[in-house]
Amino acid sequence: MANQTETESPSKNHSSPAVAIVLPCLFAIILVVLLIIAFTLPRLTQGTDIESREAQRKRRLEVLDKSIKAQNFVDWAAKQRLEHPEAPVVVNPICVICLEEISEQTQIRGLGCLHVFHQVCLDGWFGRCHEWCPLCHRPIIEGIRQVKKKTRTNQLDQPNVGLIV
Repeated sequence: MANQTETESPSKNHSSPAVAIVLPCLFAIILVVLLIIAFTLPRLTQGTDIESREAQRKRRLEVLDKSIKAQNFVDWAAKQRLEHPEAPVVVNPICVICLEEISEQTQIRGLGCLHVFHQVCLDGWFGRCHEWCPLCHRPIIEGIRQVKKKTRTNQLDQPNVGLIV
């Protein structure tokens, strides 16, 4: 009997080095596969996210074009002087999005709050899901997500803007 137990224990000793080698190798292979999946899966779905964001941006710009037409700054300023003669006149206006001066023949978008921006600048601003005027935080387009902020209610009800010329 002593011989049988002695013969069984060496065979068990041979299996434990095999398990000690196979188990870590199997663990390493599983880890590598999981890492490959973790790094490639987001890249595969990223293409569709960019396409959906671009489609959303395009839809938003169509809504903006329907609501606020782009026009020359001179034409917009003349119209605003007629409609709002009481508004103070500002000389050499600056687009607060790009911080560049607005020239007379520049294509602009004038908002209902009488703030004016380069067309390209406001299109980019609105296309990135900004719903509010960068200066006074009134809605760019009335009726879209009109959620009044409680802390700004009094400021929104009383405009403090001047005509930019």
